[in-house]
Amino acid sequence: VIIVNEVATRDIRVHLKELIKSSGERQNTVAANIGISEGYLSKFLNGKEINFWMVRDIVQYLDSNNETELLRRYCLNGVKKKNYPAALEYCYAKRLFTVVETLIDEQIKRDGKSNIWSDIYTFILRFRLSDGNYEYIEGLKRFRPSCHETKTLLQILEMYASFYNGRYELTLYQIENIKRLIKDISDPFLKLAYAARLEEVSVNIYLKQDNNIYKARESAYSLLEKNLSVNLNMTALYILALSYMNESYSLSYEHYIKCIKLLENFPDREDELIQNKEEIAILQRFWNKEISEEFQVTDFAKALAKQTSLSSFYEHDYYKKYALLFDGIMEESAEKLLLSLYHFSQQRDQFRANLPKIYLIKLGFNFNI
Repeated sequence: VIIVNEVATRDIRVHLKELIKSSGERQNTVAANIGISEGYLSKFLNGKEINFWMVRDIVQYLDSNNETELLRRYCLNGVKKKNYPAALEYCYAKRLFTVVETLIDEQIKRDGKSNIWSDIYTFILRFRLSDGNYEYIEGLKRFRPSCHETKTLLQILEMYASFYNGRYELTLYQIENIKRLIKDISDPFLKLAYAARLEEVSVNIYLKQDNNIYKARESAYSLLEKNLSVNLNMTALYILALSYMNESYSLSYEHYIKCIKLLENFPDREDELIQNKEEIAILQRFWNKEISEEFQVTDFAKALAKQTSLSSFYEHDYYKKYALLFDGIMEESAEKLLLSLYHFSQQRDQFRANLPKIYLIKLGFNFNI
């Protein structure tokens, strides 16, 4: 195995040639296994530009462990006009934001002005932590698509605005329209990446707002199969963990742990790490398991472990729904369970609203009336 530091100092083509040589495979076999012609593989290894999706497939086949670093280097060495949109989308998906900025700077230097792709990704970088606010929505209106691909991307950005503003029915309507647009995109990588953007959003709506567990899992597994970025894999794993919460303790726990292992590689995402550990504490309490010390990461998780009244959390905006749920279960209190159901429903979290509903049914409530 070649370590990343070594990879970072080597030309990508030299590196891949050496891997082919050391593997003992012939170039035509490698190309056939990747699903491209030997001519394209040979062109690339000899310094010619080929389609971005082919480069990614070559790297994934020969050295998947170092994929992000190798393609980061490849993009920084400059990509031709035809590969520019795919390179921008790839680097954004991989959170290589400085590489996106460098690519944009290089495009402006080369052409003397920014093109629409540069303008759109400058906009995306600017609003990546505030999708959906007023300035974002107004900024989107100024863009005029130059081709089918930019039209599709701009509609995806509109979809994010709808999602982050809680307009879930509109979001799902937009997703169906965008799916039709994606079918006509010729670039295989952009087609894959744009589809992943849709699944990143739909996987949340299908589970939490639509309470459609089957569709949520289908989208989550599709996201994992694409394996486009760690970020999207974490979204998929989290949704899978949550989807099994009231069905299978072991499957829910297993997916949470996978998510936590990925999060541990990102020191800047400590809040998400704590949230996932706390959700395991909630899972363990829901299944009447002893709450492991490693998951007692918040005051609420510690209170859950003690199995005493959670009334001190009844006024807390986030915890009250859980506090009322667990006290309602312990006390067999329909009033508290109904309040928990109300608070989950108010937040349009129809999936978690099932948790108090299960116990209300046990107390004799009939929700089919």
